[in-house]
Amino acid sequence: MSVTAALYQVDQHRRRDPRPPATTRMWSRRSTEYPDCVIARVEGELDAVLHDELRTALGRCRSMLCRVVVLDLRATTFMSIRAASVLADAKADAWRAGIELRVVSGRKEVERALEVAGVRPQFRYFPTLRTALTS
Repeated sequence: MSVTAALYQVDQHRRRDPRPPATTRMWSRRSTEYPDCVIARVEGELDAVLHDELRTALGRCRSMLCRVVVLDLRATTFMSIRAASVLADAKADAWRAGIELRVVSGRKEVERALEVAGVRPQFRYFPTLRTALTS
């Protein structure tokens, strides 16, 4: 199948799909149980359009005077390879600032993007948000 034919099929599927297009939300807050931690969460797709927003959000987290930033990706349905690379850069920036960046994923799509980008070994595996907060 050619790329053009594949794109045409995707376009036709989107026109028939009654669901609204996926939206992405990013938010962060300081943990009430663990005051040295900031939790950031990404919901939806983390693709090329959102790289700058992700960088900005993680930068804001670093400026909140904390020791740990936990990035919760459990509700992330897609992660681009470039977004995975942005996470690796953010981890290095956080480390230079004396902050640990921890990632909680859980979805195979996100894990695969981290592996393909070659950055998975940089992040310790945390199965739950609580585990990431208490480690």
